[in-house]
Amino acid sequence: MNKNSLLAIASGLLLGMPFCVPQLFFLIFFAWIPLLWLEEKTINHDNPYLLFNYAFLSFLVWNILAYWWVGKAQITGVILIILINSLLLALIFWLISRTRKHLKITILFPFLIIWLGFEYFDTWWDLAWPWLNLGNAFASVPKWVQWYEFTGTRGGSLWVILINLGFFSFIKKRNKKNSLPSIGIFLLIGIPLLYSIFLYHQKENITGSKSFALIQPNLDPYNEKFIPENEEKHFTDFMTTADSICSIHHPDFLFAPETVILTSIDENKPNNSSFYLRLHNLKKKYPKTKILIGTHSKIILENKSELYNSALFLTDTIAPQFYHKTKLVPLFERVPFDKYLSFLKDYSLEIGGYQGTYSSKNDTDYFLSDSIALVPIVCFESIFGDYCAQRVPEIPGFICMITNDGWWKTTPGYKHHFNFSRLRAVETRRDYIRVANNGISAHINSKGTIVAKTKWWKKTVLTGRLKLIKEKTFYSEHGDYIGRVCLFIATLLLIFVKIRVTTQSNASRRS
Repeated sequence: MNKNSLLAIASGLLLGMPFCVPQLFFLIFFAWIPLLWLEEKTINHDNPYLLFNYAFLSFLVWNILAYWWVGKAQITGVILIILINSLLLALIFWLISRTRKHLKITILFPFLIIWLGFEYFDTWWDLAWPWLNLGNAFASVPKWVQWYEFTGTRGGSLWVILINLGFFSFIKKRNKKNSLPSIGIFLLIGIPLLYSIFLYHQKENITGSKSFALIQPNLDPYNEKFIPENEEKHFTDFMTTADSICSIHHPDFLFAPETVILTSIDENKPNNSSFYLRLHNLKKKYPKTKILIGTHSKIILENKSELYNSALFLTDTIAPQFYHKTKLVPLFERVPFDKYLSFLKDYSLEIGGYQGTYSSKNDTDYFLSDSIALVPIVCFESIFGDYCAQRVPEIPGFICMITNDGWWKTTPGYKHHFNFSRLRAVETRRDYIRVANNGISAHINSKGTIVAKTKWWKKTVLTGRLKLIKEKTFYSEHGDYIGRVCLFIATLLLIFVKIRVTTQSNASRRS
């Protein structure tokens, strides 16, 4: 194996470890250096695609380390996701290099603009998979990035790129007697950290508090939860636990995880569902308690039914409210580009007891009851910071996420997915309730600090009091403005480079 391949693998390992072992998050500050060195070595090579090959190797290692555990549920799916994302990231880095070569500039500008623009693009196209956004590397240390309330994770990605380029520049100029690069790196790391500490110790703008209880059923998704014959027994056990909790604790809110009810509830005729009627009776028995529970639901149209992965909210004053999961897992819950490739709907990959394509139509941003806004998040949606934050209204409230992470067994997957919740709490400055079938369920405060959590793979109940916070953060108000601006500029930049290369090529042919 040649030296260049080793450099590519080194970058892949350094990029992947923070997403595999959260305690090694700091490696992200050095992860790009071997690849940047490779880019500089190969930029004038006779083979213009040589860098692409090395970048693909590097990003393949990164992707494998980051989410190999998806293979626990679907080996075909994880292979496809790893290959697609590795190819895309390699293409983006290659475009960054080509841009800086043709414009004869340093890599700083194209790296920042094109990479951050792509990260934003990767949150809304049909193959959206923002798990590897660089800013997510700090999910286990929210104290370091309290300023995410202004920038979201895109600000973290910006920070990572600048520090990597700073270290790379310092290494290249290490023989020169110049202290400015080292001072610059020190300030680049130190100032955001000091500001984060300052923000962490600011008082929360609390308008009140409410009691809650959540149920963690701990049903094995492979051998118990999604077996249709067991649904009645599992729901009866859940109702027994819920009744006991409400009679003892009388909580203001009762939460249950994703897809507790598997048989779809007709949203226009919910009373046709025996499961819904039993929930409704529980609500009447304990009128103080509001209930949020995960369910499959459907809306029957003239010629077909649209199926949803939903959150159902029951109060004592209005009809049941449904929120539909909008950010669906590509290849599993939704076939990408199904508007144009509808024939592929029959080939979606099975997961979660469902095979086919959920609908992502949704008209509900949050549930409102007694002037309290509850923002629901369903599983995969928790890695879309922009989507979650912009649904938070300027009304006292909190966020509740329902999920089922049992597919990943005892792997890094469930731990890293849990940590994303801490970033969402910081970005929105809201208390965050996480309700998971097998764990980890938790109460996280607006600083990203874990107030209380359950153990992994254990049937249990968690109770407590959550704080109601009213104000919206800058990020909640404006969303991923960094990503939007970078994507716009990156598009213009790439078009300009393409026109310039084509013009120069035509001129050279004529001469």
